[in-house]
Amino acid sequence: MRGTGRGAGGGETRRPPFALRPSPFAPAITLVELLVVLAIIGLILGMSVPALTHYATQLRLQAATRQVVGLVSLARSLAIGSRQNHAVVVDPERGEVSVVNLVSGERLEQVARLPSGVTVDVQVGGESAPETRVIFRPTGSLEGRTTALVLANKEKSQTVTITGATGAVSVQ
Repeated sequence: MRGTGRGAGGGETRRPPFALRPSPFAPAITLVELLVVLAIIGLILGMSVPALTHYATQLRLQAATRQVVGLVSLARSLAIGSRQNHAVVVDPERGEVSVVNLVSGERLEQVARLPSGVTVDVQVGGESAPETRVIFRPTGSLEGRTTALVLANKEKSQTVTITGATGAVSVQ
C-alpha cells in the first residue's frame, strides 16, 4: 500500500502535538490578575494568623496541664511504691512543678516547666492555699483536704483536682 502518506518511505509526516508553538496571541496571565490573586492570598493569611495564635496558646495550656497531671500521678505512685511521703511542689516564681521525696529531700529530675503566660495556683476549698505543695501519703491519699491546681493563661483555665481521701486525679 504505497502512497498513503504514512510511515517510512516518504510522504507527509505529522508533528507531535507537543512540538507546536503557541500563537503570539494566546491568552496569558496579566500582571493585574497576578496582583489580584496575591492580594486575595494575603487577605486569607491575614485573617488566619490571629486564629492560629489563639490555637497555639490553647495547645500550650493543654500540654502544661498534661505535664502537671503526669507529675501528680507520678508523685502518688512513688509514695505508694516507696511507702514514703512525696510532694508535688509548685514554684510560681520559676514557673516549675516538681516532685520531692519528703523523707530524703531528693528532688526528681522530672520537672514540668510552664510555658510563658501560663500560671499555676494551688487552691484548697476554692481559695488560694498558703502552701504551694501537695503531699501524698504512702497510702496514696493526700495529707489534707481535696486540692486543686489551677493552670491558667489570659483566656482560659484548666483545673487539676486531687481528691483528699483517695488521691484520685481529674481534670476539668
